[in-house]
Order: sequence, then structure tokens, then C-alpha cells
Amino acid sequence: MWEEVPECGACGSDRWRAAGEVCGKRFARCGQCGIVRLYDRVAASQLHRLYAGYYPGEDPSPEELRSQLANPTFAHRRIRLEAAALPSRRIFEVGCGDGHFLAYLRGHGWQVHGSEYDPDTVSLVRRRHGIELFAGDVVGGTPAGAPFDVIAAYHVLEHVYRPAEWLRALRRMIAPGGIIHLQVPNHGSLTRRLTGAAWASVMFPQHVYFYSPRTLSALLRREGFVPLSTTTWDPWHGPGAVAGSLVNVVRRGTGRGLPWSDALGVGDRVEASAAVEATASRRPRLVRRVVDGVAARVARAEARAGAGAVVDVIARVGSTRAG
Repeated sequence: MWEEVPECGACGSDRWRAAGEVCGKRFARCGQCGIVRLYDRVAASQLHRLYAGYYPGEDPSPEELRSQLANPTFAHRRIRLEAAALPSRRIFEVGCGDGHFLAYLRGHGWQVHGSEYDPDTVSLVRRRHGIELFAGDVVGGTPAGAPFDVIAAYHVLEHVYRPAEWLRALRRMIAPGGIIHLQVPNHGSLTRRLTGAAWASVMFPQHVYFYSPRTLSALLRREGFVPLSTTTWDPWHGPGAVAGSLVNVVRRGTGRGLPWSDALGVGDRVEASAAVEATASRRPRLVRRVVDGVAARVARAEARAGAGAVVDVIARVGSTRAG
């Protein structure tokens, strides 16, 4: 079920020092590149326990679907992409999840493609949005239609066990003049520093690598990318991460523990730590409004200080790969 991993998948170094733990599993900070990762993680051969049925199979009502497609992070991403002077609007989203962002972009004139690891999720996206996806890991094969003007991956890289190898595979899928757009949780965020293991983006055991603006930019440069634009602001993930972390702090303070405590499971599946959102949705409406209001202000303030909830990077392929 579990494996120990001495070697950093971002730079290859086996030098590390302890960086805390969650549920008795250790975090390590790489002694060479500084990236924080899970030293003890679910074995690669057991990944089906994490991602089978990761997205709910029930279709939302038309009203709920319209609400989900109006997620403010979608417009935020599109504006950043369209400011990058692309040759054309052809995007491949790696790990596109429920396909909502691709459906949103298609409604704004983009040609959309994507992939998902779980076959059931591939079927879900086809049924809901009529979008055909590449099924499986893009490291193991080249999707039809490559190369693309944009390769995007939003909150995917933190799940990836071999990030350097993964980025090399994505680099081969980008057309000349194209870009990569990544978004991951920011391990350097003010909220993470203040809440520790209660940080909502711990998401144990699904999240295995944790980046800051500095460490992600350095990784991209080593793999032949030139970062063009970086922000730590996202209009949905920012307030959401702060609110989820506040809820976790309260849970811990009232003796209810953290969501990760129940994530390990004993059956065929490891339960998703996204139970944080389910817990948040059950809060009384008044409490939710107060928490969300505070979270929005805190998220804005920490992003203005360069320590917001995410690392959002747009990078272009360089002429050569460093190292």
C-alpha cells in the first residue's frame, strides 16, 4: 500500500531533511532543489485506490451546471491565456477533471482537447459535454492532434510522482511559439505558514509534491521552459483555500481532528480528502457567509503580498533544456 521514496522526482537528488508529517507519514524537503514532498506515499501500483471514481458520477441539474461553468477561476485563466499572444486557440488540458473548463473555453471560441487518468471520468466528460478525451497518462503516449498551442494543467502537478519526467512529456506536446499554463497550491502561502497541517491544500494522501513560486519556476527552467508570468492569486481557489483551512483549524481545536485522519480507509479505495469541501458545504448559511467573507479578504491580502493560495505560472518553451 505504501512506499518510501528517498529520491526527489523533480531533480533526482536523494538528499533530504524532515519537513513534518501527517497521519504518521513523513514530508521531506529536497536538499538540492528545496521542493517539499511526501516521503511516504501510496505506492505507484496502488494509484487506482486514489482516483477510481474521483469525480461524482451524478450529473448536475442544468441550473447547477450553469452555475459551475460560471466559476470565476475560468475567466481568470482565459484572460491570462489570451494575454500570452498565442498562435491560435488550441488547448490540451492534462487532467481536465469534469471537463467544465474545456466546455467554458469552447463557448469562447477555443478548440479544446484534454486527458483524464480514470476511464469513468473520460466517459463522464463525453456524456456531459461531448468532449472526447485521451484516457490515461500522457507520459505513456502522445494524444492525437499534438502538438498544441497551449498545454494546461490545473491542480494536477501536485499529484504527479515524477514531475521532471512529466514536464518533459508535456514539452514535446507544445507547438512552436506555444506555452504551458500550470496552477498548483502554494506551499509558500501565508495561510499554509499559519495553519500547518490544517492547510486545506495538504489534501493527504493525493497531494505528493508541494511547490512555491521559486521552486516551480526553477523546475520549469531545468526542463527547458522560460517562465513569462507568475501570480499567486486565483478568485476561486484563493478564498476556498483560506476558508477550508479556517474550518480545519476549528475542527482541530474542537477535538474533531483533520479530514486527512480518515483518508486512509481500509477497503479497496482510499477516501478522497476533498471531504473538506463537503464539510464546508454543511455549515449553517450564516456561518458560511461569515467565513467566506473573511476568507475573501484574507486571500486578497496574501496574494497582494505575493503569498497567495496558488502558484499560477505561464511559461514558454526555451531553445534548449537546462541541465
